[in-house]
Amino acid sequence: MFGGMSSDSASKNDELSKIGRFIQTYSSFLSSFVIGVAGLVATSIWQYRQSQTAARQAESEQTIARTKADNDWRIARAEILAKNLNILSAQGPQTADQRFGVLLSLTRGNILDPELAVSYALELGKDNATYMRSVLASTSNKNYIQLEQAFALTCLQRFGVERAAEICKDDRLAERSDAISQLLSDELEAAVTAGTFSKGPMTLLADEHEVQLSATKLSWLFEPYLQDLYERRQWTEINRFEAFSAGARLVSALVLATARTGELVTAGQQAMLEKFHSDRRKWLVDHMFGNSCDAECRGKLVQTMLSSYGEAEGDYDDAFRRLLLSPRGENGPAFASLHARLLWCQVDGDDLAQLRDAVLVPALGQALEDPKVDPAQLDDLAALVALAPEPTPPQPGATDPASAHIARTVTAWHNLLSTLDKHERAKKTFASRKQTARRERTNPPPMIKKINFCTAAAAPQTQEQDL
Repeated sequence: MFGGMSSDSASKNDELSKIGRFIQTYSSFLSSFVIGVAGLVATSIWQYRQSQTAARQAESEQTIARTKADNDWRIARAEILAKNLNILSAQGPQTADQRFGVLLSLTRGNILDPELAVSYALELGKDNATYMRSVLASTSNKNYIQLEQAFALTCLQRFGVERAAEICKDDRLAERSDAISQLLSDELEAAVTAGTFSKGPMTLLADEHEVQLSATKLSWLFEPYLQDLYERRQWTEINRFEAFSAGARLVSALVLATARTGELVTAGQQAMLEKFHSDRRKWLVDHMFGNSCDAECRGKLVQTMLSSYGEAEGDYDDAFRRLLLSPRGENGPAFASLHARLLWCQVDGDDLAQLRDAVLVPALGQALEDPKVDPAQLDDLAALVALAPEPTPPQPGATDPASAHIARTVTAWHNLLSTLDKHERAKKTFASRKQTARRERTNPPPMIKKINFCTAAAAPQTQEQDL
């Protein structure tokens, strides 16, 4: 055992001796090798740090150069704008050509910021809508909210009737507003082709609540695009538009309710078109009384629907009747809107006659027959019907279909009055409101005179526009 241990110790000593002899023999080589490796490592680290420093310096120089170029460009733009500011700030038709040339050049050269370009273009549009449209078409990254705010509704669009009243002063901007809506139609067509439909003008319809509050304006803003799709029977594109958002579906339902073109179609096409309108009519009613549309929303929608009631050809009747028979908490703003519009004659005469016969008289008649009806609700309905004109009897002896229809409406009116006689409170409300309305229309308060169409003269020029 002890002998084995001595042998192992001897072997280890022998190996250590060999290593020692190797170090002694090649000490110079080892020293040079270690120093060389250390130098190589140090050199590599130094070169890496130098490259990083050079990269940072190059990046810094590029940033400085870019900043200088941007500053130089801003200075150049400022100088160009300063030279043309007097032209851009000019007003009047006599300067439209000059402003258009300068503005178009500045826009195409990206010298103007988009919002500034749109602002100048909108001012130009007051004098020449065609020039404005060309400039806006050349302006990239437009703010479509800016265009929506500049879109001014005419009295015909707001009320379905025109009058020479102060409230109709925006009628002078009709050409500019029409050019804006046509521009949006062109850009939507281009977006479909480019696959960017969800961007651009459609962003105006992303927020359902905002669409509800501006339902009338947005309906007219998108009317040319939707009307064109309907006339060309582009059902796929209409579905794409409606699928974008609930706001888009609402605008589509309002516009397409009045989109009938009256052309001759086959029986199969007629059935398809009837289903098309029926689906959107049902959706509109469901939306009005759904959770996302509160009382204020219903009031806004009533304004839009009333202005184009005749063109809808009955599509709005179900919604109106259901609204009038709803609890007061659900239809307060809607009742107020209807009352004001009827009181101040802000409804087309033919539309009002249809509304009276298809909505107001049936709704009041149904309420009068309901023993559980709220007396306050009955008063509201009676007051509303009192604002509608009585139907005029047909000519004696007339037998044509139109006269027969008039006779039926007269009969329905008298039947309603007979039923009303059995409800003392509602009868008094009806008589009192009719007398008060007659007096207020003849001599309205000073603050109401500018919106009173009852005594306002007809507009000098009638603009035929169909929603």
